[in-house]
Amino acid sequence: MSKWAAIVYGRTYHLDFRFITVPQDFTQQDLNWASQHIVATTQQARNLAHAPRWAIFKDDHHCVVGVTCMVKDLIGNTVKDDQGRPLYVFVGYVAQLTENLPSQNLPLYADNCLDHFKILYQEIEQVWLVKNYDLNSKHPSLSQYCPVNFDNLAIAPEAPEFPQLNLNSQHPDQIYLWPNSTPQNSLLWQAAAQSSAPIAACLNIQGKALNHSPFLNQSTTQTEQFQILEKVVTQGKDHALDSDSGNNTDDSPNTSLSQKIADRAKEDIDLTLQQAAKMANGLRPRSAIASQELINNLSDWNHTSETELQELDRAANEPEFGFKIKKSDSSNEQDWF
Repeated sequence: MSKWAAIVYGRTYHLDFRFITVPQDFTQQDLNWASQHIVATTQQARNLAHAPRWAIFKDDHHCVVGVTCMVKDLIGNTVKDDQGRPLYVFVGYVAQLTENLPSQNLPLYADNCLDHFKILYQEIEQVWLVKNYDLNSKHPSLSQYCPVNFDNLAIAPEAPEFPQLNLNSQHPDQIYLWPNSTPQNSLLWQAAAQSSAPIAACLNIQGKALNHSPFLNQSTTQTEQFQILEKVVTQGKDHALDSDSGNNTDDSPNTSLSQKIADRAKEDIDLTLQQAAKMANGLRPRSAIASQELINNLSDWNHTSETELQELDRAANEPEFGFKIKKSDSSNEQDWF
């Protein structure tokens, strides 16, 4: 029987999204690795209702299996934060891997049946009312590895019907995309569990593929047949291109808003500098000195503005980690999304 430790990422009544519980052996590097995958499963959160996303990802040391779903779909009750917003959560299990052995005795893919994961929500219930000033309010609790029996039959070591998955080391710039169906998802889940190499799969995605994510294997309602999306880096961000059509599937423009502003401002300032230089040439010495000072100031301002806008652009392009900015109490908006 395999030993598993709990991992839970969610929000409580007062405090924002964070790790609630992590395995006792997780280092900061492990937390960074896990958070990249978990937060990616929360993209397009509007589509989570009645459609839990199943995720399995592993490196050389750990295998994580879990679901991202609305809390209501997990425990049957509507749960809201202090702003009245319905909540979603990631709950899962972590196993330690040795000698790159395939994972055994894990919860099998089961669509909307989340029985194996319901007990994990107790980790959030224990800290539900914690506040910022409470001791260790944002520090996750540490879970221990314990035997867990999921009442599943052992997965056959080899199964010819298993689909060929994209390993992390195989084609890191490609996303293998499958149609979303229960039989297909079950095969993909078992194939990922059987892999002895690092791999990541996210299944039952309603809507667009998670293009900006570490999941190189996905099943979505976006496609009716298997396809491969090519991931390319454009201006520091990942964009996915359909390998068949070459169409960009990302909605973001190629040029950022801050870059457009910087370019337009530079054009205006350059024009002003040209006009000021012409005027300076026809002025008296004293006036010419004042005009030159104005030109120098404009040039300095132009350089400073470009630098600030570039810094702003870099900040805007940093990956999100699932944290939502809480609106003021005066806001009438009640929708979490």
